Amino acid sequence: MLFGSGERVRMFATHPPLNERIARIDPSFTREDLVQLAKRIQRQDQAEAEQAEKEQRKAKPGGGGMFDADNLVEQIGNPDFSRILMAAALAATIPEEISQAAHSNQWATEVLFYCLMDRDDEIREQQLLFVAQNMGSESEARVRGLLSAAPELAREQRLPLLEISIPELKRRPPDHVSKVLATVKLLNEADGQTDVFEYLMAKIIAQHLWESTNPQQVKLAGRKSLNQAIDKALEVIAVLALYGNDSEMAIGNAYRAGSDLLGAGTEDSMPVVGDWKALMDRNLPVLDQLKPADKEKLVKAMIATVMSDNKIAVTEMELLRVICSVIHVPLPMVTGGEP
Repeated sequence: MLFGSGERVRMFATHPPLNERIARIDPSFTREDLVQLAKRIQRQDQAEAEQAEKEQRKAKPGGGGMFDADNLVEQIGNPDFSRILMAAALAATIPEEISQAAHSNQWATEVLFYCLMDRDDEIREQQLLFVAQNMGSESEARVRGLLSAAPELAREQRLPLLEISIPELKRRPPDHVSKVLATVKLLNEADGQTDVFEYLMAKIIAQHLWESTNPQQVKLAGRKSLNQAIDKALEVIAVLALYGNDSEMAIGNAYRAGSDLLGAGTEDSMPVVGDWKALMDRNLPVLDQLKPADKEKLVKAMIATVMSDNKIAVTEMELLRVICSVIHVPLPMVTGGEP
């Protein structure tokens, strides 16, 4: 497909897409086959989890729900086959032109901008003007080409798309990286506000881009104990509880599920969350300095918070995954997400 600049997007990845590799072995294979297979495995996993939950309740009345924080933590850095397949299936549903662009180091920058484009036409035009002013008219033309190829992406596709684009972007020189960060900030501020989705996308972009230019300053863990940062940990738990539930009762239950694992007293009230973006910017760098064992304890508490109602919404999954990314604890894909 030809984009506005007259260039053809090509696949620059080391390996062809998973669906192409399978098709070489089985010519009758289609992308939809992978998606359907993943859905079937997901249904089987859910059925097995529900059966296990029933058996657990019989053995231990009042036991935990079907989502197990310990199991998910064990999966960190070593996801099982079904989770890998689910991630591959999600990537396979991304429009082909967009997937190819994300794998190209010449187009990865524009894919990041594309993921932050607003749905409102007037705001989008303002964003495209920012791209042209900061990155040049060729970059703007590429973003327009991506928008023409796929005007909108499903929300759950955007984080996987970023994970494809970021490694390619890391190969670019530092001056390019700094311009990308400045442009991302302008794109997020174009509508006069920064919502949860925009914050999450910008946060993961900023982290990866900063670390790519400052590798000597990156540390995967620190020496701080959880007790030294318990207030900040509980505030993050409160943000997760607020953005994952609608009713006050559900919010309270979610917060208690996480705070209990952190050893907070039952008499302690949930922290008041004002400017949640400033809170996250302030707290996450501190939590990133925790010792490995304490990071694991924090992740278990966050998982317990979002899964207190035995389901996980897309917003919860995004927030959980990005928090874990910022504190350098990669989290495997969690199945069972809801819009």
